[in-house]
Amino acid sequence: MKKLLFSLLVFFSLSSWAGITIISDLDDTIKITNSGDEIDGAINAAFRSDVFVGMTELWMGMESYTNEQHILSASPTVLRLKIQTTLKKRQIAYTSIILKNYLIKEDKLTYKIRMIEEVMKKNTDDFIFMGDDVGQDPEVYDYFVTHYPERVLATYIRPVKNRSLPKSSQIFFTNFDIALKEYQAGRLSASWAETVAEKVIGTTKLNHIIPEFAFCPQDESYWKPQFKSDYAETVKSIAARLIRYCQTRKNLSI
Repeated sequence: MKKLLFSLLVFFSLSSWAGITIISDLDDTIKITNSGDEIDGAINAAFRSDVFVGMTELWMGMESYTNEQHILSASPTVLRLKIQTTLKKRQIAYTSIILKNYLIKEDKLTYKIRMIEEVMKKNTDDFIFMGDDVGQDPEVYDYFVTHYPERVLATYIRPVKNRSLPKSSQIFFTNFDIALKEYQAGRLSASWAETVAEKVIGTTKLNHIIPEFAFCPQDESYWKPQFKSDYAETVKSIAARLIRYCQTRKNLSI
């Protein structure tokens, strides 16, 4: 009887960690693209393979506690091979890559909602959403927060445009921002959070954290709530460096 109870306890403990699916946008969420610019975005989508600093490590860490990882993009299916090559090069594993069939006439918001609902119907997992504010990711994900609140664990949005967002959106400037929140939620391990932090702190390519085309914060107001976390000194170090970068970038543009 004791063995049976122990087995059931282990089963339910493991089950509580197993039921999570990630759905992430690609361009300007995982990959640096500048999708808001028609020409530059098209060139980068076809030829560039840079991802944001720490994305590989964050993704690996999140993969350790998720069942499925779906890349959902409004890019055309003709780019599938390029996307697969980029993700393989950056060691970003995935369950599926979902791309838009432009023969089907529907707007991008409708398309993404439809595709997410199809994934939701195939499993009973809870969901973590990742996107940016260039397109309608915040509105798409907020739809699911509104209609399926019990199944949405978090919605992370990169503020490229820094536009108005639904209350359900949690903005992030670095991949450590997500790592910290996932650690605080009890999902990501401390070792993975620290690995992501090391990548963000160690890089010399700050434009691979906040690209030239993206909104760049010039004060610490965004990071202040994180100053009370277990990684307060790490957060302060990252914030100070990025603020200096953003201020310098502004001065050079004047």
